[in-house]
Formats: sequence, structure tokens, C-alpha cells
Amino acid sequence: MAKKIFFNKEYLLELLKLNFQYKVIKDDIFDSVIELDDRTAYRFCLTTNSYYLVDRYGLRLFGRFRTFNHRNYSLNQGLFLIETNGGEITNNNLPAQLYSSYPFIYEGKKKIIFIDGNDTPNIITDTFKKLVANNKNPQEYILNVVHKDGSQWEHYFEFMASEIFIKKGYFTDIQLPWSYHGKPDFGIYNHKLIGILKSVNLIENGALILELSALRLFNKKKNFEKGKSSASKTDYEFIVGEVKTTQKKSQILEYLKTGLCFKAYEFMPNKKEKESYCGLIKIDSENRIIVDSSPVNPYFDKDKSNKDLEWFEDYIKIHLLGNLSLEELRKLMKKSLNQSKLTFQNIIKLVQALDFNEIIEVIENGI
Repeated sequence: MAKKIFFNKEYLLELLKLNFQYKVIKDDIFDSVIELDDRTAYRFCLTTNSYYLVDRYGLRLFGRFRTFNHRNYSLNQGLFLIETNGGEITNNNLPAQLYSSYPFIYEGKKKIIFIDGNDTPNIITDTFKKLVANNKNPQEYILNVVHKDGSQWEHYFEFMASEIFIKKGYFTDIQLPWSYHGKPDFGIYNHKLIGILKSVNLIENGALILELSALRLFNKKKNFEKGKSSASKTDYEFIVGEVKTTQKKSQILEYLKTGLCFKAYEFMPNKKEKESYCGLIKIDSENRIIVDSSPVNPYFDKDKSNKDLEWFEDYIKIHLLGNLSLEELRKLMKKSLNQSKLTFQNIIKLVQALDFNEIIEVIENGI
């Protein structure tokens, strides 16, 4: 029997501690906080409305590195920014640029502060001031404002679903690019690149796709242990996911009917039984997350999946290119396309001209 959800920081802390074994430590200002390694903390900030306490306004990463809104080649401002006049990329939002301003994001353990409330701007300011007044280093902390009305809790569950499948050896994604009505909450992918990245020690198990643009920054240590993966190294699988915090119905069937998805999951904490056409992620009476496996999509269309694979490979290549600086991108474009003008159109041409091993070589050794 599922347990009633209480939308407060205590419940959230319990879920994260119990199901992911995150370390909860006592802080002399903020009581209980979660301590995460830099990379997990980064994923948490990419998937939730959390703030690095760089100043009294905070720095939010959610939505910062987007590329496509749909499963097509209409690249949007996000990971790459362009000047509106002439269409050339002259400014950027790349992790390398973020690292130059805030290198601590990619280094060292982080303490996640959870504060119940709704007045986010004032909470950020007050938290930053408290840290400074108590001679604490704000760079060691991340702030998350927990809305007790339940809003934004879908993001927490998206993060949890993502972490579950990353550990199983999959790529994951949130707020998926989609070419149909609606926008699925999370996605799970099996792809040959996972094995390639593991073989060169750039990832341990799986990865959040948004994280792929920071591989260079996180892997200076390269000390991953070889682990077992549930994912295959060769077959492409796209698994779609939908989160509902209190409802017991979703539009997951509509996503399945497109034929693109191999399987699907609903993440519904209080739902007891899964549907015949999808899996279910739920929370039991002991606050444990239970994953009931998904059957194969009855509407799965192999031809559509093969076509989707073409787009997906370019999608992840674009995120891999996000590891580079603008100067490196210009050099690579000149070498591969004999062009140096950084436009969205040329970025698309570049990823289509390169294979994964070529991009990984540049990530590891430069150009």
C-alpha cells in the first residue's frame, strides 16, 4: 500500500537517503543537509530548480543547456547562443565558459540545503547572507526550495527516475524533445555510445544527456571502477516516462501510440498496479521506490525507431560538442567542413560529418 505524500523537506530527505544512500549530515546552520559528489550534485541542479550560491541571487542550471524542443533539426538557443544579427555564434553558454567563471561547480563535494517555502528570491538572499555571516563558504552549498503545495515535485521524481536508470547503465533525459502533442517528463536510452564512453573511462555506468557536455570537466581524475550494466552495448532502445505526483492517470499511452518508444514507465508514487502497456515506478508504505518492469510497447514500430535513432545520434553528438570552446569548435569546423562561421546550420552539418570516436578524441586531447 502506498503512503501519503507529504510535500516537505523531511519527506524528500527520507526518499533520497533511503533509496539512493545519499549521506545526510548535520549542518550547524541548516540542520540536516545531503552531501553529494560534484557530479551527482550537478545532475541534481540540471533536473531540479536548485541554485548554486554564487551570490545573493543564486545560479540556476535548470533549462540552461537545452538544444532542441522537438525531435527535428531546429536548434534553439541554450547550450549554444547566437547573435541575432547574422546568425553566428559569438556568445556561448557552454560548460567551459561556466567553468571559467565558477570552477567550483565541477569540483568538490556539495551540501544540498532544503528549505520549505515559496518566496524563492528572498530565501536565496537570506541563505547566502547566513552563510557569509557564519564564515561558511557558499561555494560548498546548493539551495533547493521545497514547495509544500506539491509544485515542482515532478522534477524531484524525474531526478530519481534518472538516477535509477543511470545506475543501470542507461542514458537519461528530462523534458524530452518531442514532435507530437505534449512533452514527456523523462526518457531512458540504450545506445552503443554508453559502452564507448565507459571504455575510455568518461562515465562509470550511464549518464544524463545534459551531463555529456561536461565530460571533460568532470573526468580529470578518471578513477571509475568497472561496473555491470543492465543496458546492451549495441541495441538502440528508447523508453519514455511520465510523472504524476498525485494523479493516477497519465498520457503515456499517447506517447506509446507514436510507435517510437520501445517501452514506457509511469512514475506515480501512490499508484498500486501498473497498466498492461507500461511499467510503474511507485513508493511503498516504507518510502521505498519500487520499479515494476515494463512490457514491450504493443505499438512499437521498428522503422520509426530506426528513423528516430538517426536524430538521437545527432542530438547526443551536439551535447558532446558542448565540451569544446568556441575556438575549438571553429577549428573543428574548418577541418571537417572547410567553414569557420559558427551558425546553427553549420553545427548540425558538423555533427553529421563526425562520428563518436572523432568527437571523443577531441574531448580528450583537444584539436
